[in-house]
Amino acid sequence: MYMVKRVVEMIIYDTNLFPKNVEKEYDVIIIGGSAAGLTASIYTTRSALKTLVISKDIGGQIVTTPEIENYPGFEKIAGIELVKRMEMQARKFGSVILEDVVERIRQEGNIFYVKSSTFGEFISKAVIIATGRDHRKLGIPGEKEYAGKGVSYCATCDGPFFKNKVVAVIGGGNSGFTTAEYLSKIASKVYLIHRRRDFKAEKYLIEKVTSLDNVEILVPYMPVEIYGRSVVKGIKLKNVESENYKELEVDGVFVEIGTKPNTEFLNGFVDLNEYGEIMVDRNMRTSKEGVFAAGDVTNTRDKQIAVAVGEGCIAGLSAKEYLYEGERNGKWKIIGL
Repeated sequence: MYMVKRVVEMIIYDTNLFPKNVEKEYDVIIIGGSAAGLTASIYTTRSALKTLVISKDIGGQIVTTPEIENYPGFEKIAGIELVKRMEMQARKFGSVILEDVVERIRQEGNIFYVKSSTFGEFISKAVIIATGRDHRKLGIPGEKEYAGKGVSYCATCDGPFFKNKVVAVIGGGNSGFTTAEYLSKIASKVYLIHRRRDFKAEKYLIEKVTSLDNVEILVPYMPVEIYGRSVVKGIKLKNVESENYKELEVDGVFVEIGTKPNTEFLNGFVDLNEYGEIMVDRNMRTSKEGVFAAGDVTNTRDKQIAVAVGEGCIAGLSAKEYLYEGERNGKWKIIGL
């Protein structure tokens, strides 16, 4: 449902969502179209660099956040609205934005070749990787079978389908508590399930959710099976201390157990740490000259929208410096806007 809504919104304000003739050569290609990638594109285009952004889903994790309260300048704003503003600004300054999946990057001399699944191969002199993170899966029976049939990873996308129904939220961090609080306004009953007695969520979130009448917190339980018929009908839990089992009748299961960096497609192209995150220096430079990274995909400790925006800014400026220095040294000629 979210993607349908997304396409309708995009067509309303941008008739170039599905470009017929996509140019192939750019000064810089940015992989990823969330806070870091869109910010980087604003800075590269304002530096008169021909910029292409390729992203499998514009906005990434931000669009799944119902309310953002810690982004400067907005006391409260929906994630999808913040992303829309960023994207419109990036397009206004000249960024070409394509929704597609990048399959690989290769290098020949000073030139990079970025291959996407739909539009084929593009050429650039610099690359910024801002692919963010993706949801971790439970890996239990029924999760895959009932994905989209009661199992969800996006409360803002699917929450409205569970009006006056019973749902379970799996997770004990900020995202789990935020999702439980959001769903409490829609569902008749919300179970928040966590395998430990302590939570990683911020104190104010814990206090807010525990005060809600229709939210029940179950600890220390872990899900072991999601079952149903054509749609989800229930979830089986295991108490990690007593090893006793418990079954709940629920209409939906929302999985909020963290994320992992989207770096699988790199295949050793740049150095990663033990968590699969891209290693960067203070200028967002990776282990490969001409390749920069920004946002949640990097080894930066704090994964926040404001941090991603800052890193995107630095990556864009570093790419600009790299490209113009290359032109001064006769390596290439900048195409420009």
